[in-house]
Amino acid sequence: MQIGCAHRLIRTYGVFPGECVVFSIGHDLGLEAALDLFDLGVHVKCVADSRTESQDPRLLEALSERKIPILPGWMALKAHGKTLKKVTLGTTDGTRFTDFNCDTLVASTGLIPANDLLSLLQTKMTYRRDMGFFLPEALPPKVFAGGGVLGLQHPQAIEVSGHSAGLEAAAACGIPLTGLIHEARERLQDLRGLPGGSKLVRAPEGEGKSFICFDTDTTVENIHQACDMGFDRVELAKRVTAAGTGPGQGGIPGHNLPLVLSEYLESSRPEPPTTVRPPLRPTLLATYAGSHYDIVKKTPIHEAQEKSGGIFRRVGVWKRARYFSRDFSSRDEIENVRNNVGIIDVSTLGKFRIFGPDALNALQRVYVGDMARIPEGKIKYSVMCNEDGCLIDDGVVVKRGENDYYFTTSTGRASATIEWIRYHTRYERWDFHVVNLTDDFGALNLAGPNARAVLERLAEGDLSQENFPFGGYREFVLGKTVPVRVMRLGFVGELSYEIHMPASFMETVWNLLFDAGGAFRIRPFGLEAQNALRLEKGHIIIGQESEIRATLHDLGLGLLWSRNKPEAKTVGAPALRFTEHQKGRMKLVGFEMENPARPPKDGAIVVDDAIRGYVFTARYSFTLEKSIGFALVEEQLAELGTRLAIFEDNMGEDRLYAEVVPTPFYDPEGQRLKM
Repeated sequence: MQIGCAHRLIRTYGVFPGECVVFSIGHDLGLEAALDLFDLGVHVKCVADSRTESQDPRLLEALSERKIPILPGWMALKAHGKTLKKVTLGTTDGTRFTDFNCDTLVASTGLIPANDLLSLLQTKMTYRRDMGFFLPEALPPKVFAGGGVLGLQHPQAIEVSGHSAGLEAAAACGIPLTGLIHEARERLQDLRGLPGGSKLVRAPEGEGKSFICFDTDTTVENIHQACDMGFDRVELAKRVTAAGTGPGQGGIPGHNLPLVLSEYLESSRPEPPTTVRPPLRPTLLATYAGSHYDIVKKTPIHEAQEKSGGIFRRVGVWKRARYFSRDFSSRDEIENVRNNVGIIDVSTLGKFRIFGPDALNALQRVYVGDMARIPEGKIKYSVMCNEDGCLIDDGVVVKRGENDYYFTTSTGRASATIEWIRYHTRYERWDFHVVNLTDDFGALNLAGPNARAVLERLAEGDLSQENFPFGGYREFVLGKTVPVRVMRLGFVGELSYEIHMPASFMETVWNLLFDAGGAFRIRPFGLEAQNALRLEKGHIIIGQESEIRATLHDLGLGLLWSRNKPEAKTVGAPALRFTEHQKGRMKLVGFEMENPARPPKDGAIVVDDAIRGYVFTARYSFTLEKSIGFALVEEQLAELGTRLAIFEDNMGEDRLYAEVVPTPFYDPEGQRLKM
């Protein structure tokens, strides 16, 4: 049993798995643990300490007062019995052995400084034999460290070293603190002491395998074999034997490898350990080994939505609320947005800041619209295309200051956006920076004819259509405390406000809006309701109404392309020019079903004597009282009034029939957005 486990069991549950315990340790924390467990009622038979010196005298005195035997220079060699009956202890030089009857063994391999970050900075380490640690010879410029990183273990020394490092860091920023720094260094020198570190300890010859790295099953004998083959440097032996390349790369294996080599080669000065590489704390296999373990991201108001009745589904890397009732048609949610006011969590949208002298150039390169024409206080909707002119992302861009923009992307592209921008500007010597704020900012969409009335109860200032029109952008404070960025958008076809805020304020804003909206029958709505609402309005979703063959023109979005900025070398512009008037392309169309109560399934195919297209999305519209949808069809079927035959699985000779109609299906004049 490890020391931490023993502590937790007895302190949390008041129980211990045995009655008689033997300790085998190599540091003062092990001595403290033996004292703690003894004082909690556990019989400590003895403490084997692999060190022969450097123990804290006060701890040795406390062990003596409790009549707990301590054996310096001893360690556990063997545990006997499937259910532990006794432990064989031996001296570290292999000359003496003895058995102790017990039912529990508590063991610890030792300690090393947590200086992984210093290793990443290429800090030169040297071995301190008096302490048993590899410690930095000197810190890199403007790097300041304290505590366990420097091998300190005494609490007061750790505190003083941290204070000293903080003063030195402040002084490096120009604050005159010479006197205080000198005083702190003197105090630290008095407190340093020489703690016993992780000595090189292993089983004597003939006592079985002596492992140096449990992660990779590497033994001391493997290290000797590597040396005999000529791989006698730390960097070489590590790669040949894999010692210290697993999760313990910066731990005991990495620490002991140079010591084993030094001893075998009879060198008086061990090489330093190899450079630690990120991640410093790797994901353990146990994280992935659980039964049906599902690694997902959750928005800051996941629990709040659960309390409101949210039913969640996996969407990419996220868990998102798809429904807020067991009626999976979401009728109540849809009708409430159309008639009152609803609220949906849209925090998964990509959110970015791009700034610097060439930020506009970068935006012009990846967006098809003219980003130089973003009016003050307004948003600009635009899209990104790939080199084939096919739509890959959409979002809105806001100019917040000189050379400083805030923009959003679709959920699915949030993780790839920075790489996309960097890739397409890699040969330019442009000066700009992009920051991914997706997880730092949350977002809520407040939508419905009563949305303004709800928001006015929380925000100071004029939110009228004249002062804050559709397509507008404002920054203000909600509830006198929360700074927000608000956009007048209309994805669901109603008066709506997309409210962005620091993620830590999301639950506060969620609660504020529900309190303010109680009189207006506010309620949450999920992704299914949003899907039906935006379909009625004729708005597409990237990846749902777009696919690899369909260009911006095929989707009816060619109006977003600014043809008058060739100097920007916009990604996809050559393909858009080539395909703009190309014949025989697939086209996105809206359709109504002849049987208004029977929508086809998403993905159903459009046929005559061959497959001519397929349905993207189709739903029954409670607002329009008919079934509607989007389909991608061959050009000859895209004319208004064309009759489409739709085939689903196992229909035989039967077909569903629809008519190509204009879009938007709902509020084609856009009056609801501009209320």
